[in-house]
Amino acid sequence: MTMRSQEQELRQWVQRLAEDPANAGNPLLAEFQMLAERHGKLLRQFRKIAKISDRLQTETKEMARQQRQFVLMVSHEFRTPLAIIDSASQLLELEPKLPVSAMPRVGKIRNAVQRMLHLIERCLTHDRLGAAAARPTAFDLAAMLTTLVCEMAAAVSSHRIELHGADRPVPIPGDRDLLAVVFSNLLENAVKYSPNGGTIRLDLLTGGEAGEGQVTVRITDEGIGVNAADAARLFDKYFRASNAAGTTGAGLGLHLARCIVDTHGGGISVASEPGRGSAFTVRLPVARATAPAVVRVEAVPVTETSS
Repeated sequence: MTMRSQEQELRQWVQRLAEDPANAGNPLLAEFQMLAERHGKLLRQFRKIAKISDRLQTETKEMARQQRQFVLMVSHEFRTPLAIIDSASQLLELEPKLPVSAMPRVGKIRNAVQRMLHLIERCLTHDRLGAAAARPTAFDLAAMLTTLVCEMAAAVSSHRIELHGADRPVPIPGDRDLLAVVFSNLLENAVKYSPNGGTIRLDLLTGGEAGEGQVTVRITDEGIGVNAADAARLFDKYFRASNAAGTTGAGLGLHLARCIVDTHGGGISVASEPGRGSAFTVRLPVARATAPAVVRVEAVPVTETSS
């Protein structure tokens, strides 16, 4: 029954009471009429609120659609000029007549371009998550993590990056590209928020170590860490910890990581203390026994350190 029909039925009920000769002179009739009028006013207010709510939902959906379109348009439009800037910077690095003093500036240009490209990729990936679920296909998680660690170790000389437990194939169902975004973000954050260097350790746990029916990936650093209040909000969209003010970032990486992991039926958590580093743990369901055979992807060898 709608609120409008409830109001009409209430009026009819009060009218029948008033017209009944048996209620003539009944002092409670006036009270009933007053209560009915108040109830009717409330129903009318609720009806107005419901209309406003519906309109706000419609407007919110339209704004979200326009925002997605704007992000997509800007992201695609930025790619070409950024690629031109990056190419020009690479040519400058190869220029023999370029003063040695200019090389750090060229490096800053390339780093800024890479930050912009990473931000664009994260925005596009977030939009892709909202549009469609991950495509589950069996792939080797160990090989993917090995490749990511090799790439990070080649790009970073200020940190020691260790990989444990990736010496055998670990097939899981999921979207390899989306999950690569998760672990790339976590590794990049481990480096970024460990300004004094140190060891970054990635552990791949399976079987009894990870829990029944799942695989666990833990990334530990020796960086600045966060307090308990900030740790509880690290995965919120656009949130940045109170001690991250001097570090570049948009607060999208960890939120995006949680969305991707949730889409895969897994979970992500963090344990951290200020000044004592952070440990991010990702849990994902393992591949079923009937999953297609997985071909291990060859990667640059990484020296396994003993656990």
